[in-house]
Amino acid sequence: MIQASKYPNSKTKELFRKIAHIAYICGLPNFWIEELNLPKSFIRVYDKIVRIFNVATYFFLGIEIAAHFTQHHLTNKQKFDLLLYSISHPILNGYGVIVSRQVGNVKKVLLDLIVNLKVKYNDPVIEEAMIKISMTYSVSFITNCVLSMLTYTFDALLMVYKKGVTFNVIITAWPDVEDTTTEASIGRIGFHIFWWLFVTRPFAVYVLVINLTTCLSHQYMNLQSYFFHLEDIFKENLSQNEKEAKYEAEYKIGVMLHANTLRCTRRCHMVWNGVMSGQIIFNISLIVIIMAQMMPFLSAPVSSCGMLVTSQFRSVHRFYASRLATAMYCSGWQNCRGKSSVSIRNMVMNTIAVAQ
Repeated sequence: MIQASKYPNSKTKELFRKIAHIAYICGLPNFWIEELNLPKSFIRVYDKIVRIFNVATYFFLGIEIAAHFTQHHLTNKQKFDLLLYSISHPILNGYGVIVSRQVGNVKKVLLDLIVNLKVKYNDPVIEEAMIKISMTYSVSFITNCVLSMLTYTFDALLMVYKKGVTFNVIITAWPDVEDTTTEASIGRIGFHIFWWLFVTRPFAVYVLVINLTTCLSHQYMNLQSYFFHLEDIFKENLSQNEKEAKYEAEYKIGVMLHANTLRCTRRCHMVWNGVMSGQIIFNISLIVIIMAQMMPFLSAPVSSCGMLVTSQFRSVHRFYASRLATAMYCSGWQNCRGKSSVSIRNMVMNTIAVAQ
């Protein structure tokens, strides 16, 4: 069902529309600023399915933790996997919980990045670059995650083929790793499928955060482009007074856009601070587990650390924000003369101080 657009269409809007729909299908709340392009009957049924899935998720996490007390025939690798999953899965599940509590802020951020901050000025070149980078980061991240999960699955299948053991990727309280009954095999396959469904939600959270930070950083680039282009006012066929008046008015609009961008940045921090904090805990826990396992096996490959997911996206926008002061300085204020130049220079100086 195609809904009427409430806000102007743009490439950025189309990008986040797809992300919001994918996030919703992955079990996250509806973050979209307009109506979802889905039948209302589907939404009602799917919301009930998600609630059931949420209950099943906590049951899944519980039987993973309970496996520490019920599984007594684990190999060293299985003990490592069980410890890794029983620590990481609650953290990953927490990402969805944290973001779900920020629905209002996410919608406000999307409204700012897609509509409010683009009304006055939107550089199409920067927008195109932002979309390409967002797609590159998102596809690379998802590909890396899927390949990692496929590797775990292939490794378990390889052990079944070579050693004739049971198929165990996810260790749960039931079935026992040595149980070869049909019911146990069905249970393992069921838990494995549920594991794939479970990770789609934290993956969607990561994709949302990656795209929000990328779009935010390019919004600062958009502001830089805006201020750089203000100097073109003095090339127009206007009188000097008209040029200065127009420059001052346009510069004030840029200041307003900068203030709104800073407000949007604070909201973004509220959205992803919990996720980033969880990522730090996850990374530290993973390092500790890996180092503990490597102590008796010094020949273990150092490449195991490649399992870590980097958390650099949070600071990307700060780099571009730090360059905004230069764009303000190069906006053409030196072309103003007379009495107006004093007030304009004071305004530029104050805004540069804020931007630094």
